[in-house]
Amino acid sequence: MHIRHIPRWALVPILLFPAFGAGLAVSAAASGSSSTTFYACLHNGTLSKVSTSAHTCPYGYKKVSWNAVGPQGIQGSRGPMGATGSPGVNGKDGSPVACILETLCAWASNFSGGSYGFNEPSGIAFDGAHLWVTNGNGASVTELAASDGSWVQTLSGGSYGFNGPYAIAFDGTHLWVTNDLGSSVTELNASDGSWVRTLSGAPYGFNRPRGIGFDGTHLWVTNYAGSSVTELNASDGSWVRTLSGGSYGFADPYGIAFDGAFVWVTNFNGNSVTELNAANGNWIHTLSGGSYAFNWPDGIAFDGAHLWVSNSLGNSVTELNDSGSWVRTLSGGPYGFNRPSSIAFDGTHLWVPNQVGNSVTELHASDGSWDQTLAGGSFGFSSPVGIAFDGAHLWVPNSFNSSVTEIFSAG
Repeated sequence: MHIRHIPRWALVPILLFPAFGAGLAVSAAASGSSSTTFYACLHNGTLSKVSTSAHTCPYGYKKVSWNAVGPQGIQGSRGPMGATGSPGVNGKDGSPVACILETLCAWASNFSGGSYGFNEPSGIAFDGAHLWVTNGNGASVTELAASDGSWVQTLSGGSYGFNGPYAIAFDGTHLWVTNDLGSSVTELNASDGSWVRTLSGAPYGFNRPRGIGFDGTHLWVTNYAGSSVTELNASDGSWVRTLSGGSYGFADPYGIAFDGAFVWVTNFNGNSVTELNAANGNWIHTLSGGSYAFNWPDGIAFDGAHLWVSNSLGNSVTELNDSGSWVRTLSGGPYGFNRPSSIAFDGTHLWVPNQVGNSVTELHASDGSWDQTLAGGSFGFSSPVGIAFDGAHLWVPNSFNSSVTEIFSAG
């Protein structure tokens, strides 16, 4: 993205250390003497930042150290094998060697080509077993198995009516896809991907629908070109109401999140966030100006206590209390935000894809502090735009190189 917003055609152990940590731990432990001391950070049973120099650890991590050679123990079984060609895992002759820890053997997987059919993917949703990815330029939706990233099927043509499929949401049984260019919403059975219905025309009022969120009963769709929000019954797709004008203050509404009682909508060109009562659609307030520092607000996520908004043009993330009051705005320094496009919560951390930076930034939800920024290497990030968490792994669609990256993380 540059001055103009680029359409996004548009949420196991996770590694919390850079890829070089694997190579360092394998080679140093193999060659160190009994006088060599190693230092690392420990969190949820996973080591990170392994080195031979003492260093500080992120908030919530325990500092640990050990000698390279300890007392001789009993012979154990051989550890897991690394795949040929993986950095820091194979020997000089290219043959795989045993890993010290499973989490030191892998960092990320990148899926593309073949049967996946990715074509400018952006939206992604998890249904408890599978991932569903919208292909904005392919008029299709790809289903993957979360267990191994394998292709299940690609849905297109026929009654699906996909036209610039953008965002996607799961309601516990069905999936709902916004069609940005078709001004419609397609409903699918999550059990087999079969078409249920396509909603369009009056009274829905869809107009370049972008974001979609589920509140446990109803679905809420942001209409980017209509400066409105449409509410639907998830039970049958029937129209409930369309909110626009007046105090709502919608201005190219984009992202949407539900906090258990209220719906929060980012207004991309309004540099504001609108809060709605999910029970009746009533306006609560519109947040803008002052310390909020909204600047092309895009993605939004709720962590159980606070809301987090990615500011695409501002290269920042704004944190709010569930009352709407400002907590902090994160920018500069180590965060590395570069056109942050969306945001996901994994139960402990926030993950923010940087569309122009080709990276993903990880934050502590407890205080907004920076943990790490993932970039380069095997990640394969190329205009990352969406992100989903499956309870163990994170999945990031890459719009420019038509792929999806799976991040192994320990939370």
